[in-house]
Amino acid sequence: MNCSSTLLSLIIAVVLLVSTAAAPTVLRIRTINGVLRVPLPNDDPNSTLSSILASAGINIDDDGDMKCQVGLPGRASSTLDLSPSGTDREKTAAELGLKHGSMITIVPPMDNTKTASESSTKSQNDAKENNDNRFDPFPDLAKSTSYSTASRRARALSRGVSRGMTYGDISRVRSTMHTVEPQSKGPLTRVYVCQVGAAKFQNHCIVNTPMKKQNLSSSTKRKKEELAKVENRVALLFGTINKERMDQSRKKARTSLSSAREDEKTCEVAKVHAIWEPPMQKPTLNGKHYDETCLLATYLGDTIGKSKKETATDRAVRVAGWLGLQPLGWMFSYADEDRHEDGDALPVHGRDAAVGAKLQIETMKLIGREEGCKFVTLTLDGRIGATEAFQLSDVCVQMTAENVLSPPVVDEALQSTRFIKLKDPVVVSGEEIKLLDSVLLIVNTAMLSHVGLYSGGVNAPIGGNVKKGSGALLVKTRKRILAALEQGNGALNELCDFDTLLALDSLIGREDSEKLCLLVRKYARGQKKGTMLDAHLKLSLQSVLGG
Repeated sequence: MNCSSTLLSLIIAVVLLVSTAAAPTVLRIRTINGVLRVPLPNDDPNSTLSSILASAGINIDDDGDMKCQVGLPGRASSTLDLSPSGTDREKTAAELGLKHGSMITIVPPMDNTKTASESSTKSQNDAKENNDNRFDPFPDLAKSTSYSTASRRARALSRGVSRGMTYGDISRVRSTMHTVEPQSKGPLTRVYVCQVGAAKFQNHCIVNTPMKKQNLSSSTKRKKEELAKVENRVALLFGTINKERMDQSRKKARTSLSSAREDEKTCEVAKVHAIWEPPMQKPTLNGKHYDETCLLATYLGDTIGKSKKETATDRAVRVAGWLGLQPLGWMFSYADEDRHEDGDALPVHGRDAAVGAKLQIETMKLIGREEGCKFVTLTLDGRIGATEAFQLSDVCVQMTAENVLSPPVVDEALQSTRFIKLKDPVVVSGEEIKLLDSVLLIVNTAMLSHVGLYSGGVNAPIGGNVKKGSGALLVKTRKRILAALEQGNGALNELCDFDTLLALDSLIGREDSEKLCLLVRKYARGQKKGTMLDAHLKLSLQSVLGG
């Protein structure tokens, strides 16, 4: 019995020794892509470190500065140099003390990591400097950094550390995107447009040289109808912001027991009293596209009134201020059929939204965020005079300030500018897109008609009182004002025209111009009794007008 048990123990021991000897030595190699398990080549303890790494598919000759460590993280040995000039690559497994389960860690190149970190830090500092100098029209919607910068930085930080960006990294990058949603209403509920100024603006869009187009009449004969050629233009709107009752229906009968009017809801409205067209406009593509540079290049909110050389736009803002007016918006004309493509009447396209947003930003710089955000965009069909009013959404203006929008370059090949490309993606209905429909950037605004205080009145000439190109007074305008001055009455009524006052501002001194504007302001607002020109102003006007 004892002999049989002893024999069984010997057999088990031999089996265990044989199985242990047959098991290969497996090493673990840790790389930036994960952990690899490879057997020791030929199970030979004299295998070199280079042959062990070659069996794992790692060619140490590809990177001359490769290094590694032997041991578990935190308890690893000193760094081994695997460069061609180093001697560590020829060390054997026995010399390194490699056993079954030992770990070899490939160290990422420190220079590359440092370079990525330095470039990331530099780009971050540059972005911070740009953000510090940037004017945010709506700080609540502002992003501290752009999507491109955040994505680039996240990829740089994740390189060499893990297999990619974590969910937290992706969430942080996504938070730098703007969310574009339809905006139901803007700061203004209604806008009153000067009908005299709008008619004058359309008249200036019509070129004297007509084009002939044949149309079929109800009869069998063809009649040639002359259609005027249209050159699109832009204008700056000046007016006032007022409050009025929300309900403009018929007034109800009131008694002593009626509630006070203060309880009625009020809204803010814009009243356009003057439409000013910048001189020397040069529409492109044979008049199809307006010249926005005449406004964008000179209408700078942080330099108006501070620059040494005063531009025409600076003078217009200054004279409007003397009249109690402020910039309210801008106006442009169009005459192309693609504004009504697919049955959608959308006169404001992506290019127009970008121009309007830039003008609104400059207005907010000039008069402040609270008042400057009350900015309207008027569109006028140069062929028939149909006018519509819009406001730009808050996110549109903020994205323009952050240079997210990429307005299309206008050329002959471009058929429509309704869709606008984006430099960084935005979120629309939960999806990331880089091509945005401009209908999401505008707010429909109710529009009413009135006669502006400084439009010249309903009897003003349809062509205006100044030259369309230079803004100088017409000869007939000079004669009309001189006749009113000689008669002693009606001169202030003739001067209730913004273009006329602006033309006179360049002829008389600034001091006399300010006095004249203050008198015209009182007269236009109904204070006609006792408001008259003094002898000095009358003499100054007669001298510059040639009387």
